[in-house]
Amino acid sequence: DGCNDNFSWNCGVEGETNDSNVLALRSRQMKNFHVALMISQGTPMMLMGDEYGHTRYGNNNSYGHDTCINNFQWEQLAERRYGHFRFFSEMIKFRQNHPILKRDRFLSKNDVTWHEDCWDNLESKFLAFTIHDHNSGGDIYLAFNAHDYFVDAVIPPAPHHKSWNRVVDTNLESPNDITPEGVPLTGSGYRIASYSSILLKAKP
Repeated sequence: DGCNDNFSWNCGVEGETNDSNVLALRSRQMKNFHVALMISQGTPMMLMGDEYGHTRYGNNNSYGHDTCINNFQWEQLAERRYGHFRFFSEMIKFRQNHPILKRDRFLSKNDVTWHEDCWDNLESKFLAFTIHDHNSGGDIYLAFNAHDYFVDAVIPPAPHHKSWNRVVDTNLESPNDITPEGVPLTGSGYRIASYSSILLKAKP
């Protein structure tokens, strides 16, 4: 169903697989996109089942199907409650607890600082930026690495009397992939794995 112009990538294997590396990469990619959604301004919109990794097997127009493609898979939710589902839940909570991710106006040049690659580098698949909290100094740093290799990111200085704490690293296994209380960062750099994202929070 739907058009055949699907610009997608299934992480090396089309369809179902038991390859643990492919499954781990697919899970990581879902987490990456959820991070991107939860830090975006505006109203986030999710599809039913995103919270446990629901698949429609490549069908981009499943409206007419009364099958497992469209049915909520409760058993999958139960299987992934302490991994995938937990990550999605904690990211939603993080968004709810940080007003700077829910502004009612467009960001100005003073609200965000861009890092790393020049925008003219068309080969770059790395994006990093800091969203500034002008009220409490609780800045949020984010980086997305879509390269197939590690990127050594230079982390900017934290606001005055604050230090960076890692909240998200999608390359880490659950429950370390998201630690709401934060893990103190040491040093001014962070090695970001391929196809992964990180989120840092400035704290006293």
